[in-house]
Amino acid sequence: MTSYGADIQGLHYNAAEQSYEARVIFHEGADRVTYPVDLNVPITADFAAVSRGLVLRARAMRAQDRGANLAHLKLTATQAAQHGRLERTRRP
Repeated sequence: MTSYGADIQGLHYNAAEQSYEARVIFHEGADRVTYPVDLNVPITADFAAVSRGLVLRARAMRAQDRGANLAHLKLTATQAAQHGRLERTRRP
């Protein structure tokens, strides 16, 4: 089993949907993988239960290879930008 740290950022309560919404960020070495998740519970729910539920949802998404991998997207964009700069410097 892979071990990693997880952070919850941007936690807020969406009253219209009656759910907590946040980004769960998994840290694996230098990699950061971010999943947007929500949890349908009342606003009076215990913070520990909400946190645990959000992380479990993100883990489930990760196991199914779903969700946004923002760290990967940023790396891809950086590599594309560097490639573009290299191409411009090679042109006569």
